[in-house]
Amino acid sequence: MPAVLVPDRLTRHVAAGHPWLYVDAVPEVVGARTGDLVTLLGQGRRPIGHALFDADSPIALRVVATRKDERPGPALWRRRVETAWLLRQTTLDLSATDAFRVLHGEGDRLPGVVVDFYAGCAVLKLDTPAWLPHLADLTEAIVDVVRPRSLWFKGLSGQRGGDDVPEPQRPRLLAGEPPPPLVMIREHGMRMHVDVRRGQKTGMFLDQRENRRLIRQVARGRETLNLFSYTGGFSLAAALGGAPRVTSVDLARNAVDAARDNFVANDLDPGAHAFVAADAFAFLDDTAGTTYDLVVVDPPSFAPNHKSVRAAEAAYARLNASALRQVRPGGLLAAASCSSHVPMDMFLKILGESARQARRPLRLLEVRGEPPDHPTPLHFPEGRYLKFVLALAE
Repeated sequence: MPAVLVPDRLTRHVAAGHPWLYVDAVPEVVGARTGDLVTLLGQGRRPIGHALFDADSPIALRVVATRKDERPGPALWRRRVETAWLLRQTTLDLSATDAFRVLHGEGDRLPGVVVDFYAGCAVLKLDTPAWLPHLADLTEAIVDVVRPRSLWFKGLSGQRGGDDVPEPQRPRLLAGEPPPPLVMIREHGMRMHVDVRRGQKTGMFLDQRENRRLIRQVARGRETLNLFSYTGGFSLAAALGGAPRVTSVDLARNAVDAARDNFVANDLDPGAHAFVAADAFAFLDDTAGTTYDLVVVDPPSFAPNHKSVRAAEAAYARLNASALRQVRPGGLLAAASCSSHVPMDMFLKILGESARQARRPLRLLEVRGEPPDHPTPLHFPEGRYLKFVLALAE
């Protein structure tokens, strides 16, 4: 097994549980190819762990084991899956929910591996091609432990489709029966269709599940606007919670149509609500003066990297200021960010700037991060990406 000497300043970093070593922070890993397991050496060339090597990523090494009794390989991958599955069974209320994250990469000590579960259909997505040589072993562990009807491989994160995608990286069925065009899930009793093959991420945004439940709790009697609505999760939650009218806005026409279909699936009359295919910024400009009792702002990441953070700050501030102007006095703003490059303290400062621009003081009611099925190592702040804030607008 290839080995690499970890600089002294990073050995505590590894021991504390941070799962990444960057290419510019460690010596060259001689004789290793993407997907190889590498022994990590500390002071005196003493083994301190094992990592998965990626020759083409800024994250050169993803730590998979740091304990003496852990030997990387199929048996360890299976134990990781078993531990993660048990954690979900004991920390989530699954009595009326059948969609949740089974494996959250670094948080479940399989860095770069994501598995989501949708009513019996498991969807696997990888953040690095380093796991491809181990895909058969991962598949066997997931099938044996989770026992899904189907296991669909979604490919690599950030990968665009096309004929130029190498065969091993292409989406395909790994086990079981092919998933249907749309999988019907239940989320705290709310029914939604999920397209696991073509939908964003693995099909939908499961990390907002508990926040959708919160919106359902506070929506009664509140006319609601949902910006960046995708397939209408927050919209549906508001309507089921008693919002008399919900306006869903998304740039993608197919997402807006899917949101309408989800209303029908829950015996809600879509004719009593509004579904708009439009750019959210343009919609807010075009409807200036229109007001709502509850506005949900859940945009895609504006900061995919560190270089884009300053521009993202300005965009988030402008967006939420425009949204705030459409919140009636005493109404609610629900604002979210999914960028790991915008930490919670920065996001709260951004909302403060939005409140200043809109001249609408805010009172915080809820400040939330990821739900229990998205665990994060304490010493891995990069993993704390989700921010969700519910605030009352004066």
